[in-house]
Amino acid sequence: MKTANNSPKVRACKKCKAPVHENSIYDYCSSCIKLVEDTFDSIREYLRQYPNSTAFEIEQRLGIPIHVVNNYVRDGRLVEIPNEFLNLVCTRCGCLLLSAHHKYCPQCEVKMLREMEDAKSELKSNIEVSKKGKMRFKTYW
Repeated sequence: MKTANNSPKVRACKKCKAPVHENSIYDYCSSCIKLVEDTFDSIREYLRQYPNSTAFEIEQRLGIPIHVVNNYVRDGRLVEIPNEFLNLVCTRCGCLLLSAHHKYCPQCEVKMLREMEDAKSELKSNIEVSKKGKMRFKTYW
C-alpha cells in the first residue's frame, strides 16, 4: 500500500536558497523580494529623472551591477531602447560617458562637490575673520 504524501512542496529562493512554496508567484523568499523590489524602484526613479540612460550609466550612478539591470530587461520589467547619445566625453577629464544627461563622470562630480564644499568653508572662515574688526567714526570739529 502507498502512503499519501501531503507535505507541501517547496523550491529554493534564487538568491539565498531559503525555502519558497511551490505555488508562490515569485522565485524569491519574502526578504529577498523586498530587496529586489527596492532595487527595481531605485532604477525606475533614476530612469524617470534621466530617461534613455544605459545599463552602464545606471551601474556608475546607482552602484547596481549591469547583470541585474539586464535581468530586469530579460524579465520584461525594463525595456531597452537604442541610445543615440553614445560616446560623449566628460567635460572635465575627458573620459567616456554613455549618457547625454550628464556633463561630468561620477568621479569628477564627487571631486567638484568636494571642491565647492571646501570653497564654501573657506569663504565662511574669511567672513568670520573680517567680523573681528572694529568700525571707527571720524569726527569733524
